[in-house]
Amino acid sequence: MYFLGGAAANLQTVMVLARPHLPEGEPVNETTVARAYRDYLADLQPGVPSTPTTETFLVRDESQSEFLADLFGLKESPERTQEDAVAETPSMDDTKSAFFGEGLKGLAQYDAELSMLFQMAVKSIFSTPASHIPGSMTVRAALGVMWVYPLKTWAIEDLIEAYVHELTHTLVMLDERRFTHYPHYDELEYEENLVNSAIRNEKRSLFASVHSVFVASELLQLREVHHGHRLEFRIHPPSRNMREKSLAALESILALPNIDRLASPRLRDLLETTGKQLDTLRPGALGS
Repeated sequence: MYFLGGAAANLQTVMVLARPHLPEGEPVNETTVARAYRDYLADLQPGVPSTPTTETFLVRDESQSEFLADLFGLKESPERTQEDAVAETPSMDDTKSAFFGEGLKGLAQYDAELSMLFQMAVKSIFSTPASHIPGSMTVRAALGVMWVYPLKTWAIEDLIEAYVHELTHTLVMLDERRFTHYPHYDELEYEENLVNSAIRNEKRSLFASVHSVFVASELLQLREVHHGHRLEFRIHPPSRNMREKSLAALESILALPNIDRLASPRLRDLLETTGKQLDTLRPGALGS
């Protein structure tokens, strides 16, 4: 969504949602909007722990990490949980915290506006002591919260891609809260409405497949503008493969007979603009 609409458009969405929480009589600036947005999230999801800072916060409190892991559906088996307790394995140790911090610095070095938008929209990052699947995640029940579990083989570029991946999910969900994306949300899981996704390349709900197209396009733009297409990526597919799957998923979405019923004009416009962005990427420049 950052590469699709730019920082200003996404910040405008944050401001619209947070406006009821802006303090009267104070100037509207980055700090007051960030505080108002934090208060908006607290009202929206009162069960989710709020952050003590206006910028992205790395969660090191074990009880909070465990609560969020449960909310995200990331709880390990009781046996594994007991092993971690005996070993006193922290969710966010110094090494992981330093790596996450380097990723935030790398994002700022890439693009100051992208970094500012990330710090505004993503309020906290947490991890877990262990995970059978490395990667990252956001969930609708905890908007503004991100889970990341990196492998030791990840480069900073992989972590930055995880950040942009989850930022995209967050911005799309904020846009959905400002504008209607799905007039008939209860119908998205119907068998006849399942479509191919861009990242996993499997039949998923329209909601999941739409998000996958936006994520893939943003990652491709990130590579195009910053770290290139020819690195050995460990978290996402190679660029050529991701572009092909994204275009196929987009075609599958827009070809749904009832797409006008399931997707609002706003969402269809975003998808069509994303398709144009994907078309501008030259396949020959994307590597194997």
